[in-house]
Amino acid sequence: MINKVILAVALCFSPLLVSAESQSFENFIDAQLVVSDISMTEDGMVITYEGNVGKYGLVHATHNMTSTNEESTKGYFTGTVQAINDAGELEKSATLGLWSRSGTMLKVYGFDDDNASRILHIADVDLKGKINKVRVWELD
Repeated sequence: MINKVILAVALCFSPLLVSAESQSFENFIDAQLVVSDISMTEDGMVITYEGNVGKYGLVHATHNMTSTNEESTKGYFTGTVQAINDAGELEKSATLGLWSRSGTMLKVYGFDDDNASRILHIADVDLKGKINKVRVWELD
């Protein structure tokens, strides 16, 4: 199972390698989400976030975090993201990526595959302070 997830993440990153020259990382959205729930599972934890993210509007995201070592300092995640923009339109997408942990801080690298574009997001998540500071780029 873990090999399939690692392969899926690698395949998601491969378009960046091919088209990195034409991708601009100057246009991004910075946002701060609230960690609204943390639940423990046999494989790791489930984290739910919520907040306003610029043009996407109200965002709710769930990351199913799976640890890949005994110390639970790194792993991968899968999940879902839902956004309701100011016009009331709802959009859902799948999300997946990698994470690492140092104490109560997580570093999260992920991709969302929504209808309009593929999205790269990099976040610093403070589990103790319950804050997710995220930077979002549209890739296409």
